[in-house]
Amino acid sequence: MRVNVDLCTTETNDLAIMIDLLRASTTITLALNNFDEVIPVNSTDKAFMLREQYGAILAGEENAQKIENFDVSNSPFAIQDYSGKILVIKTTNGTEVLSNILRNNENTKILIGCALNAHAVAEKALKLAKNEISLVMAGWRNKFTMEDFIGAGLIINEMISICDEKNINLELSEFAQMSLIMSDDTDISQTLIYSSDSAERLKSINAYEDINTCLLINESDNVPIYSNGKIKLL
Repeated sequence: MRVNVDLCTTETNDLAIMIDLLRASTTITLALNNFDEVIPVNSTDKAFMLREQYGAILAGEENAQKIENFDVSNSPFAIQDYSGKILVIKTTNGTEVLSNILRNNENTKILIGCALNAHAVAEKALKLAKNEISLVMAGWRNKFTMEDFIGAGLIINEMISICDEKNINLELSEFAQMSLIMSDDTDISQTLIYSSDSAERLKSINAYEDINTCLLINESDNVPIYSNGKIKLL
């Protein structure tokens, strides 16, 4: 099984895992405890239309700030207080990356991963992929982010443990090997995430609880899958 780490999109036609550690992939993972499905959008107009159509709860941010007239920000901590049939989410990076992946190949299977579900998403990915897994970092406005790189490494580490038990051969790209190394020491990697540019933006709006929630490892068995414009539990 070939494992790559990519930024913002991927060329794979097999399986991709979108990682937006701070905060979209963590928010989506936790939202599926209380919502039947999550619909990602890239415009506020589409979000308001879906609210009108389905009575959906709206979650989202622009430049880390809650979007005006939305119910809640892109907050993994706050989203746990909301429930319903449909959550619509719009974020600066994560929802756009989901569109990017499908734009390149509409047949690519897309899972959503984070530290919270690292083991669960690794296990499902290995079952679903035929020969290639691409871990796609959402980044920040098309730029590399430390937290997504470390998040990819956490998931790869879980893949390695699973493959060792099942005698499955993994072939890691150089970028995948580097992300694995960066995530190896939990104390160091969490310090790097906490001091990252993305974390600093969240600290500026006092979203410390969001950062702490995103740092939790293997606390959820939820594996979100994006298909036909909607995200549901696999």
